[in-house]
Amino acid sequence: MKEILRSLCRCQGVSGSEAEMLSVIRQLLDGTADVTADSSGNIIASMGDPAAEKHILLDAHIDRIGLIVTYINENGFLKAAPVGGIDLRTLPSSTVKIFGRETITGVICTKPPHLGDDGELSRDNIWIDTGFSAEKVRDCIALGDKAVLYSPFAELLNGRIAVSALDNRSGCAVLIRTARLLKNRELSCRVSLLFSAQEETNESGAAAAAFTLEPDEAIVVDVGFAAQKGVPSEKSGAIGCGGIIGISPVLSEAVTCKIRHIAQRLKMNCDYEVCGGSTGTNADKIACTKGGIRTGMISVPAKNMHSPTELVSLSDMEKIAELLAVYITEGGADNA
Repeated sequence: MKEILRSLCRCQGVSGSEAEMLSVIRQLLDGTADVTADSSGNIIASMGDPAAEKHILLDAHIDRIGLIVTYINENGFLKAAPVGGIDLRTLPSSTVKIFGRETITGVICTKPPHLGDDGELSRDNIWIDTGFSAEKVRDCIALGDKAVLYSPFAELLNGRIAVSALDNRSGCAVLIRTARLLKNRELSCRVSLLFSAQEETNESGAAAAAFTLEPDEAIVVDVGFAAQKGVPSEKSGAIGCGGIIGISPVLSEAVTCKIRHIAQRLKMNCDYEVCGGSTGTNADKIACTKGGIRTGMISVPAKNMHSPTELVSLSDMEKIAELLAVYITEGGADNA
């Protein structure tokens, strides 16, 4: 799981620029699933019996939050706008990687605190300093190029991993691990693993793919709020709990019930995220696609979400993969 995650986190893949992930996913699933891409930027891996009556979709979004270059001034500074819900509080002096004709390292400008706090960052006041002249910058960077917040892949104690893009490369790693667990099992259903594009901006990738694939049911794997200081207990799950099971009016009771029963059998001490309406994930779009798709959700507890350094537990990811493998092997939820 750790090496799968490391491979996924090396790639940029900001929303709208997920194409580079195709070769990585294809390599990680080599000999396990057939991998293709669609015109929306989604990556789709197929397993099981293509003629089976039941078709189950597993989804995890492959895109990450980032920045997009909107302007280059006469001194070579890059103005940027957020792509997705970046936490502006974490941006000042953060290191970024800008992907143009060359990959360039930059630092987000910040005003020294000695000079007062009136220079606080806003969404329309993000500037990146590369150290290059305007001429050099324009040779390497064009308007519309993407940038990511950068932090190195760090292994912490107790199987914790800290790095950027764990939202939602951790979910993608779970899907790949699930596929490997299913590789030598006889499956009675058709399975599609969807690594969906543009979740962080408008969830359009999952909506388009679900419309085309027409699964009978789906499970979305994303990250959820991990318990930490300042996060309400009812909106978070503990690192090490094994996963956060979603409960919401938009989610299928049958699928959710099956997920809960498998978790109990596997002696997983899952926490729960109860929503009174939408979930804020791809599940909202998938569930109402075409005539409706029975959809469930389980999340990897993640600390510091949408910041340069997020944190997850490898054991949580492994347990969710085991749960999904059992779910698929047993043919999904019972029919209503």
